[in-house]
Amino acid sequence: MTQRHAGTIAVLALLVVCGFFYFPGHTFLHSDTQIYIPILEHLRDPALFPKDMVAQRPHVSYTIYDETALALRALTGLEFRYVLHAQQIVFRVCGLSGVFLMGRSLGFSWMMAVLLASIYGLGGTIGGPSVLIHEYEPVPRGFAGALAMFAVGLISVGRWRWGGIALAGAVLYHPPTTYPLFLGLSAYALYKREFRWVAPAAAGVVLAFVLHKLQAGHTEPQKFLGTIDAPLEKLQRLRGSYNWISMWGAQWIRHHQFAALVCAAALWRLRPPQPLRWIWISLPLVGVLCMPAAYLLLDVAKWQFMPQFQPLRAVLFIPMIAGLASAACAIQAGRHRRWWEAFAWFAIAFAIPAQSDVLQLLLPDWRDPELRGRALVVLALAALAASAARWETERRAVAIACLVLALFAPFHAYTEIGKVRNYRNQDQPEVRELAAWARANTPVEAVFLFPAADAALYPGFFRAYSLRNVYVDWKGGGQVNLLREFAVEWWDRWTRATAKGKDLAYYGTLGIDYVVYPKPSRPAGAAPVWENSGYAAYTAK
Repeated sequence: MTQRHAGTIAVLALLVVCGFFYFPGHTFLHSDTQIYIPILEHLRDPALFPKDMVAQRPHVSYTIYDETALALRALTGLEFRYVLHAQQIVFRVCGLSGVFLMGRSLGFSWMMAVLLASIYGLGGTIGGPSVLIHEYEPVPRGFAGALAMFAVGLISVGRWRWGGIALAGAVLYHPPTTYPLFLGLSAYALYKREFRWVAPAAAGVVLAFVLHKLQAGHTEPQKFLGTIDAPLEKLQRLRGSYNWISMWGAQWIRHHQFAALVCAAALWRLRPPQPLRWIWISLPLVGVLCMPAAYLLLDVAKWQFMPQFQPLRAVLFIPMIAGLASAACAIQAGRHRRWWEAFAWFAIAFAIPAQSDVLQLLLPDWRDPELRGRALVVLALAALAASAARWETERRAVAIACLVLALFAPFHAYTEIGKVRNYRNQDQPEVRELAAWARANTPVEAVFLFPAADAALYPGFFRAYSLRNVYVDWKGGGQVNLLREFAVEWWDRWTRATAKGKDLAYYGTLGIDYVVYPKPSRPAGAAPVWENSGYAAYTAK
């Protein structure tokens, strides 16, 4: 590795670390890791979670996410939280490196390629399918998405075999995330007779299938054939509405249509070289086509494979490529001293991380102080980036100063000035205290219930911190999209546990040992076995 390469990786790693701790940020146990952590803990120690349906019904047979996490924990002795976040940082560096390579393939200078990568690093929230350009949680699809972008970057500079290896890694972590890239590259391979990427990528597919057959703790197979009956459809629409495009609001359809138009205009203006042009066209095109395809295959045909495959998540490539292509057009315009054009393209690129519905920000209601603040942040960042691109060769000191501000100002500006809140911290110290008590004072087979939680996340936090069974919780029901038998059992437990007017003795008949209430909801006439300022635990008897 040359000093130039080492310096590039160091700068990109610095951007990733800033992005990890500031914007777009990171979370743990705020989303799908509430499901993955119990599964991993049970795979590591089968004595844990003997009565918890989330841990007992793993859905990780088609990913090396679990094998890698288990191996890293055994090797380092660190908790899953740290080995997963370490991978998350590494893969974000890979993603930014891929975009940097795309910038170099476009003929951009080192500075402008870093700027392009930094804009990708700001991420974005994708309304409709409920996905993110950068997942805040260390989950398989986040790892796979970053590796896919790394693959695109390597291929764009002619490293086809290395790109195929990166794509194989993405497949091993989360196959559904990679299907748009597979479709685009396959079409390019047939058109240009370019097959150097095929063998390593195909090896990843084969290895994923072999590892699936060897999966430990695999209790309920995912079934791909068949149709969704009416009761299961009702349940999936309740717990996984993002899979059903008929349940999306018109706002999101309009947003993605606009982003697709931006992609088309930017790519026409930019005219990137092959194969990057082909990939940047094919990815948003698959995102557009997946919407009517998903409607026909799921909403109409009720194919039960669709909620497991979740094809609508390919929609994320529409705003992602819109942002990248807009930033690339802006850099190209700046090189040709068209400052106003560069400013306009950069405004689109910086708007995507700031607002899930970009039209609200590009055409803001200036009476709304929140939208006004975000719009001003976007305009200021666009002006800085356009100035850096415009003065790169003529006034290098000015360009460098503007570039540094454009690279690092967003981490503060989006959150403090624009008031962009990607997530709300729901990790309560009171729940940690409850979990510590349960872990020290209750048997490993003890079953807890939080009947007043509704859709709140704190039962999942408790499960992960205490390593104790939770009878049922809302977030754990996310697996209804993947496992039919799980869906039936989860709904049965949920309806029993949330029945109104039930006493502690009733919960005991369900096999529940402890019932936990927030202090305002505690039952009258019962003495808790433990309590703190937020919660009280009672024996179910």
